[in-house]
Amino acid sequence: MPAIAIRQDISVCELRRQARLEEDGRVAARLLAIAAVLDGHSRAHAARLGGMDRQTLRDWVHRFNAEGVSGLRDRSRSGRPRLLADELRPELATLIAAGPDLERDGVVEYRLTHIQDLAKRHFGADYSRGGMHNVLQQMGLSWQTPRPIHPKTDPAAQEAFKKNFPDQLAAIAKRHPGKRLEVWFQDEARVGQKGTLTRLWAPRAIRVRAVRDHRFKSAYIFGAVCPQRDTGVALVMTRVSTEAMTLMLAEISQAVPHEGHAVVLLDGAGWHIANELEVPANLTLLPLPPYSPELNAIERLWQVMRETVLSHRLFIDTKHIIDACCRAWNSLINKPGRIQSTCGYPWATQVKTS
Repeated sequence: MPAIAIRQDISVCELRRQARLEEDGRVAARLLAIAAVLDGHSRAHAARLGGMDRQTLRDWVHRFNAEGVSGLRDRSRSGRPRLLADELRPELATLIAAGPDLERDGVVEYRLTHIQDLAKRHFGADYSRGGMHNVLQQMGLSWQTPRPIHPKTDPAAQEAFKKNFPDQLAAIAKRHPGKRLEVWFQDEARVGQKGTLTRLWAPRAIRVRAVRDHRFKSAYIFGAVCPQRDTGVALVMTRVSTEAMTLMLAEISQAVPHEGHAVVLLDGAGWHIANELEVPANLTLLPLPPYSPELNAIERLWQVMRETVLSHRLFIDTKHIIDACCRAWNSLINKPGRIQSTCGYPWATQVKTS
């Protein structure tokens, strides 16, 4: 079979230059093979350089002559049609979000096998377990442990609080002219012998075990953070009370700069609103809507502490608990950027307060 002439309008140097810049290794190999032929090498030798046989090189020469360098790229293949068409995926996502019916499905949440049955029942798409898992990933879904919410939580009240927060800051600023406002989040975390367990990596098909104490000694971390300044303060107490909260507010007060005034966001616990509570002059307490831990950014810090250093622990006594709390708090507060990245809610920290 006679050799096919190769177009000459693209120089060998240009072909090699484009091969160096090409991200697709297969296209680069085809460019170099054609350049080798134009350099005078035999077609068989050039094919070996490109990692192909001579007939394949001949096919690529045809494409190169007709389309230039762009012809050396692989063309998309239609392949086998998907079991579940793209336009039906939003409908499947809606069904998954709606969840199962206990009477009909016999379960309270969908597992992967139930979603396989769901796709087959509604759309006739009979996926394997691995195939269904890939589809869910492509849909942006993942297997998660939901965060619990109180049944009395009012999402509308939470959104209204965030929307009105700039106006509340403006009103506080008027009452304290010349002061630079900064937003603090305050809360308490109970840490005790009856601790929590977290997820961990373990071999499949094995129910891994972890130590969990069943005694009841505990302590409380009274903490407060200012994401804007990436700082925070804390006290560890053996009980919660108005007196303990007064000490906590004094601790926040001494951390506020002389030219500043702190707006402290906190929940409606009894010791936060007691008449006997002594509030320093450079602090303003701003209660969050009821049952709204989602709005208190320091809750995320408690979660990090429990998941990293305070879970799977066996505490000997109260002193051991207090020492562990202090170490956990100091380990986080001393990491630059940790408070800002973990607790920096935009609706609270990106409001102009000066």
